[in-house]
Amino acid sequence: MKKSYIQNFMSDRISWFIGLLMGCLLVSCASQSSPVSTQPHAKDPIQGFKQEIERLQKKYNIPGMSVAVLEQHNVIIAEGFGYADIENKIPATADTPYNIASLTKTFGAAILMKLVEEGQLDLEDKMAALLKDTRFQWDRYTIDGYENACKEIKKASRDTSFEYAFLLKNYRCETRRITVKHHLTHTAQGVPGDAYRYNGFLFGFLSLVAEEVSGKTFAELLVENIIKPLNMTRTVPSFNNNIRQQVLADRSKYYKMGFGRDFVPSEYPVKLSSSAGMISTVLDLAKFDVAMDRNLIVSEATKELMFTPNMSNNGKSLPYGLGWFVQNHKGKKLVWHYGWAPKAYSSLILKVPEEEVTLILLANSDGASAPFRLGSGNVLRSPFAVAFLNLFTDLKVTHK
Repeated sequence: MKKSYIQNFMSDRISWFIGLLMGCLLVSCASQSSPVSTQPHAKDPIQGFKQEIERLQKKYNIPGMSVAVLEQHNVIIAEGFGYADIENKIPATADTPYNIASLTKTFGAAILMKLVEEGQLDLEDKMAALLKDTRFQWDRYTIDGYENACKEIKKASRDTSFEYAFLLKNYRCETRRITVKHHLTHTAQGVPGDAYRYNGFLFGFLSLVAEEVSGKTFAELLVENIIKPLNMTRTVPSFNNNIRQQVLADRSKYYKMGFGRDFVPSEYPVKLSSSAGMISTVLDLAKFDVAMDRNLIVSEATKELMFTPNMSNNGKSLPYGLGWFVQNHKGKKLVWHYGWAPKAYSSLILKVPEEEVTLILLANSDGASAPFRLGSGNVLRSPFAVAFLNLFTDLKVTHK
């Protein structure tokens, strides 16, 4: 049977979204319990943290990773662990570029909210109106207009032989009631606004929204509004081709576990969108983190809106704000995001705004995300997050 446009549209590139969804695609929130346990090293938190990272790196099969910790906008740790390239024995460093996976969503959300501040966009704008003439294109497959894309999505979601149909389940775009905010908060499936369902494919539509209202490509918006002003010279997209080529040349290799429990090179190509596709280093991401804290990208009021849990239609607090996960632990807010490309790479950013500390972690296998079901909305499932909280905050995590 011939595949529909949307099946072909998705099949060529969609597998990377599975990693974004595996944690808890169809649940609204997760238990606050966690199976991990990390003991604090009170005498020397920096050294204790490095030791814990090395232990966790081995335990979760990560060949190489880079980590940064910030306190009061200053980088106090910026270090690589293991190898960025095993075969050539190239060590991971604080300057090693990695695909950052879904940490791209935090940048995408910043671009969207800046457009809101500038009056070019409203979060209550209907996706059907904004994208009615948009050309949906993935490689050689093209669908003209949101209405036609919806028809293809509807058909594909009902095709039991289509392996990615679950990604499109209950996306009722023919109702024309789905808004920008629904996509930005992962509440676009089912009755829009009723429930949280993490869906990287639908979040990726937001780059089309940004392009429609601004008249610029998503890459141009990133460079003009964030990457160039912050002098992020180890990031793709880049503000000149020389930088781009150097970053791509220096990018970490990615690995998965082979049958013999050895590391095997892996590939996971991703097209840039508001959902994923950026490449960066922990030091460049630290520049973004500081700029967000200092309200240099969006205003303080907008940032606080982004860092506030979304409410469902019936008033239930959900685990996601506007482009960021948000949860409370011992009365303080944790603002975070993770990335996961199955059998390839993973990432994590965790902020405790009240204590002015941030963790940034990039890894060249999926071991920093795959075991922990972070898509369900509980960062305390991550032992990397727990180590950070125990050593650099008052928010100690204890488990029975």
